[in-house]
Amino acid sequence: MRNFSLKGYKCDKKYLSACIIALICSIICGIVLFKLVNINIYFKEFTSNYIYYVFNFKNSKLIFTHILSEVFYLYLFFVIGYFTRFKYISLILVFIRGIYFSVYTCILIGMNAFGGITVAVIVFIPASFASLVLCFLTVELCKVIDKRYCFVLPAAFALINTLILVLLVNIVFRVIIVIV
Repeated sequence: MRNFSLKGYKCDKKYLSACIIALICSIICGIVLFKLVNINIYFKEFTSNYIYYVFNFKNSKLIFTHILSEVFYLYLFFVIGYFTRFKYISLILVFIRGIYFSVYTCILIGMNAFGGITVAVIVFIPASFASLVLCFLTVELCKVIDKRYCFVLPAAFALINTLILVLLVNIVFRVIIVIV
């Protein structure tokens, strides 16, 4: 068990507060930019496909794109956290992910009426929030965990986040749809 020991790890409260502030600012910017982005056909197409795949339980397309993006972002956070001394650079990525999160949430809610609100509240927002938490944990824990296992940490977190998405779509969403 000492391989996975956190060696008396204490959370960096300054970094946590900086992440929260960056996320709040990015959500505000995303809500403001929603009207400008609303014109773009690619954002609309992505959200309508996302709703279609969730409602029709087409998990393979959701899972494949989700795990690719998670692995990409988590390894970016890992590279910044592990190979640089300035983990605050990762706040740029937190800001970018927060903007995309808020823009997609606004499009889901604004453009696709009740189906979009349902998918956003039950699936998209919790999965995105879990992704942001795992990105924070990747930066925080990459130097604490044993060097033999630290390079697998982002892939394991991407798998955990994909399992969260699968559970949200296949269990939580199906139960709510069946009840209604």
